[in-house]
Amino acid sequence: VELLRTLLSRTLGLGRDKPEPVLDELSLPGVSRFLKSDRCRDTGNGGGTGNGAAGIPDFRSPGTGLYSNLQSYDLPYPEAIFEIGFFKKHPEPFFALARELYPGQFKPTVCHYFMRLLQDKGLLLRCYTQNIDTLERVAGLDPELLVEAHGTFFTSHCLRPSCRQRYDLAWMRERIFSSLIPKCEKCQGLVKPDIVFFGENLPSRFFALMESV
Repeated sequence: VELLRTLLSRTLGLGRDKPEPVLDELSLPGVSRFLKSDRCRDTGNGGGTGNGAAGIPDFRSPGTGLYSNLQSYDLPYPEAIFEIGFFKKHPEPFFALARELYPGQFKPTVCHYFMRLLQDKGLLLRCYTQNIDTLERVAGLDPELLVEAHGTFFTSHCLRPSCRQRYDLAWMRERIFSSLIPKCEKCQGLVKPDIVFFGENLPSRFFALMESV
């Protein structure tokens, strides 16, 4: 309770304690001075925005979002395209959509390269992102500093529990753009990109590193 009270006091200005200012000035120079100061040693970044600036359509914007343009896939409801149970029975709609979203068609934004700059200066502790587009990797972020909470297109695995064969980005790309349903070369099971579908758990790495912060 005391921790919560202190947090609210500092961030919202509640209680008797005045919030301790982080920046000496609310401007880009002020941010720059803070980043170069002794008070800023490790920076954690939370990614989840910036898709629109990179040209990637979002999911829910009326008229332009992905969910508004899925009529051609004959889905029972828009979200079904990302449900693991539906995918296992009907993978075709997802892989048709994947051709439109596949990594390599979009470029990192200035925000992605800012994270890279923090890394190069030794200031980036970790980058958490819910994006699945691999743009953080394209910008040059070290995978060891990257936590992809909703998974990634960067790798794929066979869905059969007895197999779980791993495949890389180039392997999956070749099959998606050949309009083939990706099948495991080892057991002929269905292969899915390592993005988190509805009905799946978040990656164990997310929880392990979240507890270490």
